[in-house]
Amino acid sequence: MEFRGISACNSLYRIAAALVACVLSGAATTPAQLSPNGDQFQVNSYTTSYQTRSTAATDDQGNFVVVWSSDGSNGTDISDSSIQAQRFAPDGTALGGQFQVNTYTTDFQGYPAVEADRQGGFLIAWVSLGSNGTDTGPDNPSIQAQRYDVDGGVLGGEFQVNSYTTGGQTYPAMAFDDLHRFVVAWISSGSSGTDTSGASIQAQRYDASGARLGEEFQVNSYTTGNQFTPAVAMNAQGGFIIAWHSFGSAGTDTEETSIQAQRFDSGGAPLGEQIQVNTYTTSLQYAPVVAVADQGNFVVAWGSDGSDGTDASYSSSQAQLFDANGDPVGGQFQVNTFTLGLQHGARLAMNRRGEFVINWSSTGSSGTDSDSFSIQAQRYDATGAAMGGEFQVNSYTTGQQNGSDVAIDSRGNFVIVWNSSGSTGSDTGSGSIQAQRYDGLFRDDFEIGDMSRWSASVP
Repeated sequence: MEFRGISACNSLYRIAAALVACVLSGAATTPAQLSPNGDQFQVNSYTTSYQTRSTAATDDQGNFVVVWSSDGSNGTDISDSSIQAQRFAPDGTALGGQFQVNTYTTDFQGYPAVEADRQGGFLIAWVSLGSNGTDTGPDNPSIQAQRYDVDGGVLGGEFQVNSYTTGGQTYPAMAFDDLHRFVVAWISSGSSGTDTSGASIQAQRYDASGARLGEEFQVNSYTTGNQFTPAVAMNAQGGFIIAWHSFGSAGTDTEETSIQAQRFDSGGAPLGEQIQVNTYTTSLQYAPVVAVADQGNFVVAWGSDGSDGTDASYSSSQAQLFDANGDPVGGQFQVNTFTLGLQHGARLAMNRRGEFVINWSSTGSSGTDSDSFSIQAQRYDATGAAMGGEFQVNSYTTGQQNGSDVAIDSRGNFVIVWNSSGSTGSDTGSGSIQAQRYDGLFRDDFEIGDMSRWSASVP
């Protein structure tokens, strides 16, 4: 059982009385203080050349996996760049060693994405210049993927996701439901559907065994111009949302790029029409991310070259909540409170209760990092209310910290990963993968002897 905002408690023996007093009095409670769990740490053990484009996923128990691109490999891929990964236990202990994901090793492998199911099985997808499958064009990338079981064992072989092979296929994103079914979306420089204008958003559904459910399908119904950077979220029952940015809109945003989304039921049928997410329409809106709670309510975050909030500097991080029917809850809101310079690369994770974390890169910080880009984050409760203030994630502040991602477990514990141009660890090369763990309240549900991490509101 988890306790949040316990009131008037000076010892464990007064918990019951404090809870009763709080309920009877109707006193307001506040969320627990943010708790970094341990120090920032280096993820990669292979340190030759450049490590970049980190991404992470976690299961309900807090086991997590970090995936990234490497300009080299301690495995079999010595061709160009490879996809690397490292698994971790909930306490941050490495599970086994760093391992190479891709088995097809000719030419470039990059732009990875990872997603885990509730029990800890996971899927890694990436962009490959070439394929062991049907997409063999040397200059046109394909989407490849590999499934893993809860122990990190390979399930089947590397497989090609896209069936449409004309032009390039890039930027994969995916999500699982509670039955281990999953969906993968990506950018295609063409379509076997109705979009012959430019780049389209394509997707493919799979069952728990990794078998295709139906055919590859086009997500976007608005087809003028290019459609880029898809993001996917899937609820417990298999309904899913795909968001992306579009060079145009069937809605109100006709200025430059807009944020679009489409909801689908568990059978892959569209729910309603494609919707425009952003209400602020001046200049560029780009690179959305999306997350969904068990009840079906969801949140979309993105980057904006402007804001109707306080950020008039250059670019900001924006977000919008939606209910389970796809209706907006409240208005679009600005995530960042530090507004100097550039705020970009928003990433997002939501737990089963609907609490969420948004993180991004900032040129500057209200914290200790005044050197270059820093990693910033903000927590929210299920209503969209901020839990505490914006905070700096990285403690190592030399050079650039950017390209971050976040993963959250069912208790609200989360890990943020990012790319660093240096390290306090063993990687003194041009780029390393760093991480920082946080506790939502108490990582073991009930922490004895550490009341400094409790917040109280006394009746």
